[in-house]
Amino acid sequence: MFDQSKIGQSFPPFTYQVERCKIHELNLAIGDENPIYHSKEAAQAAGYPDVPASPTTPTTFQFWGNSDFVKHLVAIGVNVMRIIHGEEEYEYLAPIYAGDVLTGVTTLVDGKSRQGKDGSSMDILTLETRYTNQSGQEVLKARQVLIVR
Repeated sequence: MFDQSKIGQSFPPFTYQVERCKIHELNLAIGDENPIYHSKEAAQAAGYPDVPASPTTPTTFQFWGNSDFVKHLVAIGVNVMRIIHGEEEYEYLAPIYAGDVLTGVTTLVDGKSRQGKDGSSMDILTLETRYTNQSGQEVLKARQVLIVR
């Protein structure tokens, strides 16, 4: 059973610099050939100041920017060896471009336990990471659901 008293707890902030090459690599991997995600020149020709973050780019922010994420999950009692990815969503509040320096703060916003039909239990955790850019402007809210078997 998940410890409900952990709901509302935030992890320490982390910083991530959005890199043009990471946007390019992710979009190359998923087959998105839109030139604005692969070239600063193409992005500028389309009216952007630099390569914009594509819709799924924030997936990489937590992985590349928050090397202590697993340690923080363990600290709140999560068995990280039993995590299944449940869901992820992004709410863009302002554009994000290559070169932006983002600060993220992750908060456990919900946690509940469910009983499976076979009698096993699982915890369903919802985490929200709010990102601000180098100007202090909030640019993104990322929510992820983790299922702990």
